[in-house]
Parts: sequence; structure tokens; C-alpha cells
Amino acid sequence: MESLVKKGALGSVLFNSRIITEEDIRAALEEQSVSGCRFGEALVKLGIVTQEDIDWALSNQLDIPYVRLSEKTIDRSATALVPADLARRFNLIPIIRTGDELHIALADPLDRDAVEAVEKATGCRVTVSMPIIRELREMLDLFYGPARSDPSFGFASSSFSSGIIDKINEDTSGARLLKYLFLFFLQNGLSSLSLRPAGAQVRVMAGKGRVHREIGAFPITSFPDLLLHIRNQAGINGSQGIALQGRMEFHYKGSDVALSAFLLKVTDGEYVTFTLHREEPFPGSLEEMGLSPSKRDALLSLTTAESGMILFAGGKREDRLRFLNLFLDECEKAGRTILLLGHGIGSGRAASPRVPLAEGSPEEVEQVMGALLNHDPDLIALADATPARTFLAAGRLALRRRLIVAGIDRDTLGSTLDYLLQARRENRSVGAQVRGIAAITAVRTLCPSCRKGFPASPLDAGLPEAETLYRSPGCADCGYSGFGGIQYLADVVPFDDTLREAFAGSGVTSDILRSLAMRGYRSITGELDDLLLAGGISPEEYFAVTAR
Repeated sequence: MESLVKKGALGSVLFNSRIITEEDIRAALEEQSVSGCRFGEALVKLGIVTQEDIDWALSNQLDIPYVRLSEKTIDRSATALVPADLARRFNLIPIIRTGDELHIALADPLDRDAVEAVEKATGCRVTVSMPIIRELREMLDLFYGPARSDPSFGFASSSFSSGIIDKINEDTSGARLLKYLFLFFLQNGLSSLSLRPAGAQVRVMAGKGRVHREIGAFPITSFPDLLLHIRNQAGINGSQGIALQGRMEFHYKGSDVALSAFLLKVTDGEYVTFTLHREEPFPGSLEEMGLSPSKRDALLSLTTAESGMILFAGGKREDRLRFLNLFLDECEKAGRTILLLGHGIGSGRAASPRVPLAEGSPEEVEQVMGALLNHDPDLIALADATPARTFLAAGRLALRRRLIVAGIDRDTLGSTLDYLLQARRENRSVGAQVRGIAAITAVRTLCPSCRKGFPASPLDAGLPEAETLYRSPGCADCGYSGFGGIQYLADVVPFDDTLREAFAGSGVTSDILRSLAMRGYRSITGELDDLLLAGGISPEEYFAVTAR
């Protein structure tokens, strides 16, 4: 029998269970060679076994669970990970994805080729259940559409010639459609191109500024194959999450054009939007930050601190850590022992030992903080001191004449002061620990090529007084986005004796900010006022930043 069927295969399990004989195996193999069906199907077709016999043998011998399939038991976002042709070729359907594990119902749960194909296509580890074949076929038709005798991608559009549409539909993977959509995107100077699943169709929408129009559509059943192709090309295959982002290269007129692909999980799959990929490099030095002279001097004064805590705040982790790294580059390192704690810290010119802390583990941070004293560091750079236990542990080290430079997940100077006032309830020495706060904010500036002024009106309440405000409708120079780039603004506040006194005597952040203003401190809000009045940002951007 071993010469007829591989060990561990369906035939071997059925033979060892005494359900079939060697003669049955030979007959099934002959039928399989004639009809091209699978081995189990051949046994059922010849009347040698029933499907229930196969299910019983596999369930008992291999401890493979049954699963009952219905529309309610299957997550559509899981089926979107596996192309229709792959699902039909191996007679399987995804059920649910949990983390990096994908659970599938597989007609032949011993088919290792099927499992490997799904793992390669999705980047997930696959677990298997055994379905009732009738239910499996019903679910394949429901989620992937009826099997097509004349395969076509199914794209329809009045924006492309019939010849191009025929070429697009010949490729059921959707790769050719994507190629022609990108050509359309570039040739028409679009700002965005979106694939919007809605019911039984996916609408293809072209955007130019704030105007969007439909340029075509295709059946939702063709979407999983196209999504898989997009994920592969954008380098996000196997990734999970509600919102994902990748980068794609497209060859156009002798050069490579970079496109950003944004994926948002929705009920019927994923909402995909393409835009031109625009690099917004973070400043490479404090000089390039464009800080006002007073703020730059204040920040440089903090580089000479020998103990205490200097906090770097910002709504985006990447931005606040880059800002922190620029500060570390300016710190005096000669004769100093510097240790880096966490990921993303110290990636500037500073080269120092790093402790790879686990994200979201205050217990581990506390343990490391205690151990650090044995190594007698002068400066400790900590990626995230936001959790209360982490902040308190760092504060205890700061009181032992160590300098702690740490990121903190707060948007603004005001919200950071709120955090410190809250921490003071647990530790009265917080005011003595902190040496300074640096908070960074990114603002999107208007495109100078299409910027237009308009008269201010009483409806613009909450803005500084102005006769003229500005917006950018979008043009070819800005890719019809209306934006010119990113500008970084910073609040830099050293904790001197006067500020410590204000901090100790107040329980309200507004009082501390008022005290700073009375001493002539110009905050980010003041700089935003200047940008708005000069036409650097729109009223909407002003409100979006100041509302944080």
C-alpha cells in the first residue's frame, strides 16, 4: 500500500482505519487519472466510501475538528486575504484571522500544498478545520462568486477604450488593471485614485483636489486577487490592522514613480487609496529645525544639564523621538556614560549601548532602571516614559543625580503640564525632577503656487484678527493636495526657579501658561498666529493644531 499512497495522506488514513482496501485505492487512482478529480472525490464517485466515511476517519485519526459553515461564521476580511482562484483550486475558504494566524476550512485537511500556498499568499500561519463539502461549496459561491467558465476580471469603464478593457479583463489577478489605472492617474494629473468596495461592486474613483468622479467598476468577487497583488507590491502582505500603508514603484516615461498605497479595513474588504509618494524628511539638525533664536538657545542650555528629567512631547512618536535624537546629538558626550532604553532612540549621530525594552512593559522598565545604577550611567535616554510607573521610576533615578532624556506621549506643552500636575499627586518631587520640556508640532503649509487670499469674516471666530486669510485649492505643483510641505514648530521651556515656583503654587495648567506669557514666552500658538496671517497655513490647519 505504501507504494500506492504517501504516508499520512488521505488514502493511508482510510486504509489504516480499515475503511478501504488496496484494490479500492487502485480503482480510485485510476479514476483520478481519467477524470482529474481529487483522490477523496474519486472514492466517493466510485461509491467506495461516503463523504461521511472520510470525515469520520480524518476527525478520529488526526484529531481535526469539524466546522459548520455559514455566512455568519466567516469573516469577509479573512476571505479578502486569499485569492478566489487559490481558494477554488484547493477547495478551501478562510474563516477568521486572529493576529498572524489564519483559520481555514479545507476539504482535504491533509493537503499540505494547500496550507503552504495559503501561508505564502497571506504571510499567516494556517490552522485547519474540516467542513461539510456542500457547505464549503456554498460559501465559495457566496464569498467569491460563482465559478466562471469564461474567466474575466469584470472591469467596466467609459474612460478606457474597448481594446484596453479587453486586455485588462484577460488578467484575472488585477495586475493589468492596476497598471492602466496608474497610467490614467499620471496622465490626468490626479491627486488620488481609490478603490471603494460597496455591495456587489468595487467603484474606481479618480480624485483631483476635492472633486471625485467614478471612472469604472468591477465585481467584488474580483477584489481579493487584486488586493493580494496590491499588498505584495506595496510590501504589506501579511500585515494586519485597520489602517495600513505601503509604497509602490511604477515605471513611467523612463523613470520610476513612487506611489503611496493606503489600505483601510471596511466591511466588504479594504478601501484602497493611491497618491503620489511624497518624502517629507525630518530636519537633520537643530539648525534646520528653524527654531526661533530664543527657543534654540533654551534647548541648547538644556544640553548642559547634569541631572533631572528633560521631556520630549509630541503627538507622533516618530517626530518626538527624532527631535529627541537631535538633542542627543548636541549633548556633550566626552567622558559621559550614555545608555539608550527602547526602540527608535539614539538613531542620530550618537552611538551608545541600547537596552531593547519590550513595548508597554512598565515592570520591565522598573527592573532595568534598578539595574542601571550598577552601571553608573550619566545620561539615560528613554523612548517612552508615559506610563505612570515608568515615569516615577525614571524620576527616582533623576533624583540620584542622573540625567534622564525621555519621550512622552502628549501632544502639546499644555497637555504635558497636565500630565506633570497629575503625576505630582503621586510624587511631590516632580517639580524638582524636571529640568525642561520640549514639545514638537507638525503643521501642513499651503502650496505657494496656488495659494489664494479671501476676506476674513465674522464666521472665522477663534482666529487672530485679520483682514485676509488663505487657502490653496490645489494645482499640479502640489499634486492637487493644496499643501506645500511640513513645517515643525516647538515649545521649549526650561524649568527655572520661577517656573518651579509657579508649578508648585498652582494646580491648573492655564495659570502656569499665563505665568510664562507674562515673562514674554512666545508659544507655538503665537507662531501659528504668525503663519496664519502670513498665508503659510489655512484656517482649518490652524484650528486642527490648536484644538489638540
